[in-house]
Amino acid sequence: MEGIKKPLFPKERRRHKRFELSLALAYQWGMLKDTLRTVDVSLGGVRIQTETPIPIDERLDLIILFENQAIKPLGKVVRSSQWSNQRYDIGICFETISHQCVERLERFLHGIPGEGETANWGKARGKSNLQGLESKPLESDRLRGNFLRWLHQSYPGDYQRYAHRPVIGENEVGDFLKRKGIDKVNIYYLMKSLKGG
Repeated sequence: MEGIKKPLFPKERRRHKRFELSLALAYQWGMLKDTLRTVDVSLGGVRIQTETPIPIDERLDLIILFENQAIKPLGKVVRSSQWSNQRYDIGICFETISHQCVERLERFLHGIPGEGETANWGKARGKSNLQGLESKPLESDRLRGNFLRWLHQSYPGDYQRYAHRPVIGENEVGDFLKRKGIDKVNIYYLMKSLKGG
């Protein structure tokens, strides 16, 4: 179908761990509204299956429910493929989401039993080994890219001041957030999100 592209799963690089979770989700796309359940969820987005073919780059207003809480991110379709005759597999990234929503979702996802990899996130990050050393340049690039995207949305007036810098470190980001009056707890969770943790 026109507008629907096949996802390139072998080349895909995920920043966030995915959880196979069936959460209640409602979306609005133009005049179309629908409610369904997620196939999987991460801090960066969700995957759904629907009878409606939604093209890549379309924006959706989302409401996701979990533990008597609701988050309302703006989603952007990044993958869209036909799964069966009447079903479509849709990958959605969170294009705009508040820091409070990220924090609530992170606490929920990291509290899921049986997810040893996520539960040991802090320990794994603290290990001193070759793999950790090799990943530092990638982490630095990821922090810079995520920070610039966040800055462009949240503080567009400050974006140009940082956009030309080839390296942006954690201390620099932390100092910027402090200057903006963001409290320590929100800085902690925002930094984790910007680093892709």
